[in-house]
Amino acid sequence: MSTEQTLDDIQGLTGQSETSAWLQIDESHLKDFGRASYLEPDRVDLTPSRNHAMGPTLVDGFLMLSLLVYFDFSSQLFRTPGGYAFNYGLDRVRFTKPVFAGDSVRLKRTVVDVVRKSPTRLLVTLDCELEMQSTGETAMVARWLYMIVDGQGEE
Repeated sequence: MSTEQTLDDIQGLTGQSETSAWLQIDESHLKDFGRASYLEPDRVDLTPSRNHAMGPTLVDGFLMLSLLVYFDFSSQLFRTPGGYAFNYGLDRVRFTKPVFAGDSVRLKRTVVDVVRKSPTRLLVTLDCELEMQSTGETAMVARWLYMIVDGQGEE
């Protein structure tokens, strides 16, 4: 779906799905996420995380949520000439199964709604499922909204 499209083309994509390649989450990802989110021992008390019953290699839900951005940039669903998109928010997120360092995940995205908000803007709603390779189970579901803007039309 990454060929260039007009806003009218994108409006017709409701129901389209795409599944990404697998991505392995390793311990360096956990450390990098901790640093990026200021979860460092000199900033916060991490005792509850270290004492967690599932162990220190449990992948934080917010790290899994941040993977939406990785998968989106790895394979863009929409490309408009001179256009851009921005994160409009999330309607709901659920973490349904634990993921641990060493697990591989992939994302399935489905376009569930496209609403024209102006002559140059579309609000797109995606249902996203993060699947674990080891079990085939869904680890996270999220309804993600973003705005696609026809940059040339807004000039």
